Amino acid sequence: MTYLQFHLYFSLPLLLVTAWLARGRFSRVHARWLGLVCVIVFVFTTPWDNHAVKLGIWDFPEDKILFRIWRLPIEEYGFFLLQTISVGLLTVALLRPRSSSTATGKAA
Repeated sequence: MTYLQFHLYFSLPLLLVTAWLARGRFSRVHARWLGLVCVIVFVFTTPWDNHAVKLGIWDFPEDKILFRIWRLPIEEYGFFLLQTISVGLLTVALLRPRSSSTATGKAA
């Protein structure tokens, strides 16, 4: 199985399920926070993952990936995004909705 096939069979269906679960609850505020979290994930995970490949801790077979950016396959960067977004959507889906009095800051 290629890394792209892995995403098609596992990561993307998970993303679709979590998006469906979060439907009607996901807002612009959630999107902004999720975007920030994605940036943080990239900033911290990219050097770590590249260093691990450099040290030989793990690697990605050339015949299973599309191409590399630095030492990582493009699909690994996609994995960072897809998993972060899926977890973010699941978090939104599981959050309890705010009551109108809590949302406006008024006492109940």
